[in-house]
Amino acid sequence: MKKSIKTSFAAGAFAFILVSFLLLPVQGNAQLEIKSSDGASSVKFGLLGQFQAESLTAPDGDGTSKDLYLRRFRILMGGNIMEKLSFFIETDSPNLGKVGNSATGATAKGESDVYIQDAFATYSLSNGFKVDAGMLLLPLSHNAEQSAASLLGADYGPYSFIWSTPTGCRVGRDYGAQARGYLSDNHFEYRIGVYQGVRGVNSMNPFRVTARAVYYPFEHESGFFYAGSYLGSKKVLAIGVSMDHQDDYNAHGADVFLDLPLANNDVLTAQLGYTHYDGGDFIGDLPKQDVIFAEAAYYFQDLKIAPFIQVNLNDKSNEGLQDRQFTQVGLAYYIKGQNLNLKLGLGQYSVDNGEDQTQVLLRM
Repeated sequence: MKKSIKTSFAAGAFAFILVSFLLLPVQGNAQLEIKSSDGASSVKFGLLGQFQAESLTAPDGDGTSKDLYLRRFRILMGGNIMEKLSFFIETDSPNLGKVGNSATGATAKGESDVYIQDAFATYSLSNGFKVDAGMLLLPLSHNAEQSAASLLGADYGPYSFIWSTPTGCRVGRDYGAQARGYLSDNHFEYRIGVYQGVRGVNSMNPFRVTARAVYYPFEHESGFFYAGSYLGSKKVLAIGVSMDHQDDYNAHGADVFLDLPLANNDVLTAQLGYTHYDGGDFIGDLPKQDVIFAEAAYYFQDLKIAPFIQVNLNDKSNEGLQDRQFTQVGLAYYIKGQNLNLKLGLGQYSVDNGEDQTQVLLRM
């Protein structure tokens, strides 16, 4: 019986990937853009689909869940309203079709809302001063500010958004406005924002304030979202610090991101980040803790493949709570750069005095 289940899962995974190969190159090449007659206004439409096969042992070690599902499916729209005013909107419907380690079984399959993931406008007075307003991804670390379309590993770190739900966010997004810009010939970046945060009864709590500063010795990351790798198109060293504050909740951290094209056209990419969180009395379900995120990859340009490793630590020892860790090794095949790629990852979740969980995933 077990052999039959494994065979069925393998056959299903193969069919899933085969269909993805047949369909996605056509979708990846398609882009719809509409422009005004004078070219001052435009709008572009796009799609982001991440299709995944996953195997994950149960938290108690009794059995293994196996799923074929849509990790992300997003509809994107962006463009210019006028010369200095642009906008970006995208929806998301994550984990469509996934049941996982759930007691609800087949009834949960496909249950997922379609919701607004990002929605903001940007007014660019100059390269040194831009204002973003709307539903924004908060810049608490380099990894947390990355686009899901260009991650280095198979996904974000599992603890990169550990602050999101306790602070009233949706996958790291909050409502507000921020000023950002690039100074000293693009060697310095700043982001300073004011957001809703946890509003409380009658919305009487103080607002949430975030700030981030980055130093770029070489080229800078010019977009609203960062990338996990530029695959050789840029030479980037980003040294950043971030902070987040509301009432007596505080978070602060530092990170380093390196994307280095080599003389043989291969690319070395590495990232290291540290963030300390303390919810204080204001956010009681965000206990004092430290998060360390590290990942690295070596991209073979001619072969279009990149072995990668990611290490995540969540230290709550100061609060007498369980520490957690997730380590993943994998291989990425960039069929068409960040527009079309395949990633295979083998990971392990570890909890103090608990059962380890092993994860195997294949994503396109």
